[in-house]
Amino acid sequence: MFRQSNRGTLVWLVIVGAALGLTLLAGGIPTGVGAALLVAYLGLLAAVTRSADLSGALGHVLWRGRERQEPTEVAREAAARARSLPNYDTLYRLLDIGLIVDEQRPDGMALRRGRFVSLDDDGLRPFAIIDVPDALGNGLALVRFELRDGAGRAHYVHEAERWLQPGENILVPDYRFPVRKHAPELESGGWTAQVSIDGGALGIYHFNLSESLAELRRQMGPDGELLRDRVWRSDDDDESLPLSLEELLRAQSRQQRAQ
Repeated sequence: MFRQSNRGTLVWLVIVGAALGLTLLAGGIPTGVGAALLVAYLGLLAAVTRSADLSGALGHVLWRGRERQEPTEVAREAAARARSLPNYDTLYRLLDIGLIVDEQRPDGMALRRGRFVSLDDDGLRPFAIIDVPDALGNGLALVRFELRDGAGRAHYVHEAERWLQPGENILVPDYRFPVRKHAPELESGGWTAQVSIDGGALGIYHFNLSESLAELRRQMGPDGELLRDRVWRSDDDDESLPLSLEELLRAQSRQQRAQ
């Protein structure tokens, strides 16, 4: 029965829950009976949730009347990893996620989007682009970014309230993580960047932090091969960014979704 009309099931549960709440607040039934009814309702709610895709029905209602943006492949992978978490959020849609890297070049400091980061890089900050449903737009939300190493230790946590509007929203922290400054205490290898809103996880992004190339050169013997600069750079992921981060991220995100 529940599989035939998820939206109807959702409405039915809301009506039953509201009626039960009003009855308990009125105080017309004994406390023991009220507690039993509440336990029974919670059990029914759990059973229905397991047998029906209520999150899909709720999402359909929230986004009804507006064309939904398509996420990038990177965003889909990050959202798939976050689904294993108990606090995964289905109300907001992750459209894109990644890192903005501050890179020291001979001609000065440059910004690029990259999945591969070196301990030689000056700093980095995560970013996310999300699609906010109409029902949740025009309000404040607590946005949280975390950077964790391979052992799960948090090295960067940024929390700030952001005003979210219906549709596409670009989320970029106000300050960066100074990689080169903390290089001696950082471990190279696989790292993760996680974004969440109001405690609900949206995506987990994997990236690689490589050892300092300058340090490796100093450790090489006279017969060693010359290491190439940025040997880990990806032509598809690492690109120079203009001064306007939001304009660049929005343009890159749409370009990736169109591919």
